[in-house]
Amino acid sequence: MNLVFASHTGATPRSAPKILSAARDILTARGYPALTIEAVAAEAGVGKTTIYRWWPSKEALVADALAQAFRGDDIPDLGDTRAELRRAVDMTIDNYANKDVAVTLPALAADLFPNTELMARFREAFLLRKRHKIAVALRRGIQRGDLPADLDTDLLQDVWAGTILYRRLMIDSPLDDNLAESLVQLALTSSPALTKPAHTGTPEA
Repeated sequence: MNLVFASHTGATPRSAPKILSAARDILTARGYPALTIEAVAAEAGVGKTTIYRWWPSKEALVADALAQAFRGDDIPDLGDTRAELRRAVDMTIDNYANKDVAVTLPALAADLFPNTELMARFREAFLLRKRHKIAVALRRGIQRGDLPADLDTDLLQDVWAGTILYRRLMIDSPLDDNLAESLVQLALTSSPALTKPAHTGTPEA
């Protein structure tokens, strides 16, 4: 088990799985605002000092608990751009269909924002790692000629994640096959809005 937000590196404490499981159980039952180190310790059957020995704060503990449930899989080379894009979209939907993740991540990001180091770890664990793996699949599609050479892969992923999270949190719209296919098609139809702007040189005097 890799603890991204722990105070120490090296061997993982034997009690880590039950501590992180207890944190997720409390998130599900009571929500992020109600979660405390004391409640997690009681649920896991460990002392508070055990938790504080490894995690400096509630925010760091919750981040590790969610990171264990957050998918950032490699997208295998299937030789089929549409199938690979569908895997990428499905992974993003799976992450935000998880109520604990969808509801807690925005609040957690706000709490971590003042801590530069922890915020950098947050971006790596929940955003950059997954985005890099999806970008690899998108570049394969570009190389095959299935996607435009000037596709803005960062903007496309912003649109995917923003649409999914907005539907999950704000309007409670279903995250179903129709949505997944629409997001895949958005990439395949080569909308000019999703391409990188052309760089123009400085006009000559």
